[in-house]
Amino acid sequence: MEISKEFVFDSSHRLHNPNKSDEWNKETFGKCNNLPSHGHRWKLIITIEGEVDIASGFVVNFSELKEIVNDLVIERFDHNFLNDTPEMKGAIPTCENMVPIIAGILVWGFEQNNTPYTLKKVKLYETPTSYATLRLY
Repeated sequence: MEISKEFVFDSSHRLHNPNKSDEWNKETFGKCNNLPSHGHRWKLIITIEGEVDIASGFVVNFSELKEIVNDLVIERFDHNFLNDTPEMKGAIPTCENMVPIIAGILVWGFEQNNTPYTLKKVKLYETPTSYATLRLY
């Protein structure tokens, strides 16, 4: 069984490649390269897979999943400048670069919590119409 849960967080970022010229950055990233930064309301959707527990009827209680994801991901990125977070150091904080980082954090966290389910998919919306998806298998 697959179940999914949505989360939202607010953060800012600046798209800039320090190995390229200012002209290249402005041409490639447009207004997303402007100083000092710009913000988004990100929407994160995670999908997990597991067996339905006969006693509870859950794969996982949504409130338990919310607590784990809030502790691992949301508190880490919410109301932060993504370029300065340890996870994004040395990376351009695009949606495409953030999704595998978030997936890695969640896989590690689920293992640490000995969860009976696995992460199947991470989808991150930068805007209501722009998102990146990573399917783990």
